[in-house]
Amino acid sequence: MQWTRSQLKERAKFSLKSFYWKSVLVAFILSLVSGGFSTNNRGSDSGESVNITGNEFVDGIGGRFTAQAMAIIGLGLAILVVAVLLGLLISVFVINPLQVGCKKYFLDASEGKADLSNMGFCFKNGYMNVVGVQFLTGLYIFLWSLLLIIPGIIKSYSYRMIPYIMAEDPYMSFSEAKRLSQDMMDGEKWDTFVLDLSFILWSLLAVITFNIAGIFWVEPYIQFTDAELYKVLRTKMQGSYTADDYYTDNGYTNNSYTDSSYNNYN
Repeated sequence: MQWTRSQLKERAKFSLKSFYWKSVLVAFILSLVSGGFSTNNRGSDSGESVNITGNEFVDGIGGRFTAQAMAIIGLGLAILVVAVLLGLLISVFVINPLQVGCKKYFLDASEGKADLSNMGFCFKNGYMNVVGVQFLTGLYIFLWSLLLIIPGIIKSYSYRMIPYIMAEDPYMSFSEAKRLSQDMMDGEKWDTFVLDLSFILWSLLAVITFNIAGIFWVEPYIQFTDAELYKVLRTKMQGSYTADDYYTDNGYTNNSYTDSSYNNYN
């Protein structure tokens, strides 16, 4: 049975309506740490440059650089380096495991278990391993992107399921998580890309409503859809399945295979 966009989205809507306010909160936090943090850093760096330029570079117009100007330039560069390093450390050691925890929330909520404490799951389970796996995932995508944009995009889709895999097994090695994600996404990258494109109008709605629609519907809707995609691909790896195998009478996923077949894969 091939998955369809409508199937995933219907299941996502069902889960979102079942646990609406919790899901809005988690999606907001996930969106904030994924995008808001880097935006703030860019704004801070820009302000620093304006101050240096306005106050000290005037003296350099005639070719003179005073000791005070050089000192301020050095201080500005030092602050910039410290800010970048601090941002990197926060991203690696706080944001990345928090993102995996948010993925775990959406994954469990799609199966009828909406627990907000899941956001902190990785801080208590396999913390340093999750930190390392997430860091290497980002590094690999970055290095592939250095070749050309297209290879980077392709690899980002190949590694797309790694956060969900770590959410289920935070002690799995990077090589195993990468291999598993690549196997899950084999032959699925184009359909997943089309799935992402299907949210363009929703994303536009979020923009024109100053992200109000994004916070209260679009972002949690996308996150639940992504979780549904992971579950379908995870199930397909165990062999053929039917809709009756995948969904139970109460509307949630039949997750009995995760304790046996899925773990045996490793």
